[in-house]
Amino acid sequence: MQQSDGRENRALAQLGRYSGHGLTLGLSTALFAWLGSMADERLQTGPLFVLLGTFIGFGAGFYTMYRSLVLEPRRTRKDDEPESD
Repeated sequence: MQQSDGRENRALAQLGRYSGHGLTLGLSTALFAWLGSMADERLQTGPLFVLLGTFIGFGAGFYTMYRSLVLEPRRTRKDDEPESD
């Protein structure tokens, strides 16, 4: 029974972690698209800033996700390896 509780806790932790990454990506894209639409309304430029904001928001969210899922584990693996003299 202990093992199944441990696996469930680990699964819930991973679910929360990856859901957080998805929310970060989606919310950053939506936020920058909304800011772009506000700028388009104010400057009357059409969809220019909405598109720019969408790409910038997606890029920022993707970079945050990439850094957390790819770069951080690499860094911790390198720190855990013993140095060869």
